[in-house]
Amino acid sequence: MPPATNPAAADPAEPLLKLMTPHARTLAQQLRALVKDLVPQSVEHVHMGWEVITFGSTAKMGDAFAAIAFRPTYVNLQFMDAHDLPDPDHHLEGTGKRMRHVKVHTEEEARAPELPALVRAAAKRRGL
Repeated sequence: MPPATNPAAADPAEPLLKLMTPHARTLAQQLRALVKDLVPQSVEHVHMGWEVITFGSTAKMGDAFAAIAFRPTYVNLQFMDAHDLPDPDHHLEGTGKRMRHVKVHTEEEARAPELPALVRAAAKRRGL
């Protein structure tokens, strides 16, 4: 008899990912893996209304250090409280008071060497 399937083990982001283009979905999966690998203690939460996946110390949006936001042809890896994150190569974009983002258009860009440093620095600010 095959083992029982655990519905709780289903990917909580699947309903949101199904709404996205295959290209954006692939990029998001790469970035999710990156963040989970670098900050395994972070809490991943899907906000369907905003169509974002956040990572933080809790599921609350205010506790997030990073988020993945979807566009049809790319995804934004967003960093909260990033107005002064170390970014010597100027990959962060945006003019908001607190949030900055990196546009990720390709799988190669999702593997860019500057992303891990930004993820670690943003998580550290949240005590992770």
